[in-house]
Amino acid sequence: RGALGPTPPPLAPPPAGGVSMASLHNLCASLWPAARALALYFGPLLLGIGAAWLIERSAIRTHSRGPRVSDAQANALHALNLALTLLLPCAYSYWGDLSYGAGIVLLLLACTLFMKLTSWAHAHHDLRLANAEALEESAAQSPPPPGATHDFSSLAATISRFATDVQHTESAAHYPHTVTMPRLLYFVFAPTLCYQEAFPRSPSVRPVYVLSLLLRGLVMCLIIVFISVQMIHPLLRNSEPAVVARDMPKLLERLIKLALPVTYVWLAGFYVFFHVWMNLLAELLRFGDRLFYKAWWNAVTFEAYWRLWNLPVHHWIARHVYFPALRKRLSKAAVGFIAFTVSAVFHELVIALPLKSGHMPLAFLAMMAQVPLVAVSAAINARVAGTPFAQLGNYLFWIAFCFLGQPAAVLLYYVHCTGVLYQ
Repeated sequence: RGALGPTPPPLAPPPAGGVSMASLHNLCASLWPAARALALYFGPLLLGIGAAWLIERSAIRTHSRGPRVSDAQANALHALNLALTLLLPCAYSYWGDLSYGAGIVLLLLACTLFMKLTSWAHAHHDLRLANAEALEESAAQSPPPPGATHDFSSLAATISRFATDVQHTESAAHYPHTVTMPRLLYFVFAPTLCYQEAFPRSPSVRPVYVLSLLLRGLVMCLIIVFISVQMIHPLLRNSEPAVVARDMPKLLERLIKLALPVTYVWLAGFYVFFHVWMNLLAELLRFGDRLFYKAWWNAVTFEAYWRLWNLPVHHWIARHVYFPALRKRLSKAAVGFIAFTVSAVFHELVIALPLKSGHMPLAFLAMMAQVPLVAVSAAINARVAGTPFAQLGNYLFWIAFCFLGQPAAVLLYYVHCTGVLYQ
């Protein structure tokens, strides 16, 4: 007993009721911040998905029952739901205590979901109109008896006239039988932004291919971290004296040194997201359409680059912004300006709000600067097409992006976030 020290006091017996109220209160108090953060982070997104489904379920019209909400009311409710789905995460990212990485992920999810639910609402607006037209045609031909239900064969026949012979698709169900939560959730997680009733499906999931994508993604993420820490950050730190002194020759030298590592990170990030991540989602969900980008690196105009490098966003803008605006009899120049403005707003939300730099809209201005560049590059390409200088536009594209635009944007955001000019 002398070597072991004094005898410890006997352990107190556990309370008769098991866990004491004090310990339960402490556990709840410790979990509350995490639960609150998760609710603020994912709550608006989950509520937006549920609300979009409920709105469409309430707008279904049959022979035996009219819609609970009219078409105009459904459109208004969708607009309100879309606004809340986007604005609440924006507010939390800007005024909350999120890190920059968490803010970017949140706003990427919010903008992606906003675009998907916009497509869901737009597509179902057209389906509601087609359903109402089919019901009116069916009623005019053979009015159903009172209390009878409608099998929607007229709408199915109408849609089948425009169907294609695509293999490995989902079941041939049509509206309103497709307004289900499983189908909406599949669309939310699928690597596409445009809703349709049936998607091409692959026969099975290939485990070896999934493993190869995971390994490729891990290696490329490590390369991105290495280049950012070992090359880009030291160059930015060494640029601070030139920024404070407004030494333009020194700043130009730093921009040239930043060009290559920033380009490496940009290309690696493109590969990780558009090739690895999108194909991983498609493989796990057996999503058959795997065309997420085309050969944008050979683009000879800026218009070709923006059309080829991000096909999901390009298809969404064409379907839900460009062609609807054209149907309003707007000019192609005005519609193109609107399309770039929409893209610029999304870029600004994702980049500026997590950095708390809404008063310095670099991403927005950089995107809007593409509008005159599109016209200039198209004019240059028309002038040199068919000559030995036909690839001049491609040279200009790489110079503008890699040696001017992106290094300058990285340096300006670094200066803003660190407050070098105000020290």
